[in-house]
Amino acid sequence: MKKLLFSTFIGLLLICSNNVNAQAWDKSSKVLSIGIGGSYFYYFGDNRYIVGYVLNQPVYKRYNFGSRLTGQFTFQGEFAVHDYVGIGFSTGVGGRAGWIYSTSGILNFPVGALANFHFYQLIQDKTGKNIHADKLDIYGGVSIGTGVAAIFYNNENASVVPIIYGGPHVGIRYYFTPKVAVNGELGYGKTWVNGGLSFKL
Repeated sequence: MKKLLFSTFIGLLLICSNNVNAQAWDKSSKVLSIGIGGSYFYYFGDNRYIVGYVLNQPVYKRYNFGSRLTGQFTFQGEFAVHDYVGIGFSTGVGGRAGWIYSTSGILNFPVGALANFHFYQLIQDKTGKNIHADKLDIYGGVSIGTGVAAIFYNNENASVVPIIYGGPHVGIRYYFTPKVAVNGELGYGKTWVNGGLSFKL
């Protein structure tokens, strides 16, 4: 069974490497990406912070708005609508341990939309120079989204609250075969920092 799985995997890689695509991004591109990193979300709801103590017990004040940086597993899709423009979706799951005295952790489930401009391809097309745009895709974009988060309090029931995010990002994909790339993104919102793999459909 292991030999069969290994042979299948090698066969898929060979098919990808032999299916030549002249550009890393063009008007027919469809790309799915997976990654791991960090994201920055805004939370609405039952957040709290400590304001003092009574009989050695903490006293909390509640507020309805907060922001948190969390670790994140991401899944994204992008689909060309122009030679240099793609739109798509992003989702995933993430979380972190407690960040204030009253919490033991958070778990979030975001979902949103994105749009990217693939300017590296534009540069090669306009200059006519070989800057390896067949393997390298550099882009900038924006994202916006929402979702839910579960905030876990020490010795209390969890609170489920809505989240929102949005902001700019920049990214890069390097295709080591015409269909498989390593990727990285930096930004704000869905991506603070993220790295993983991309697959052309």
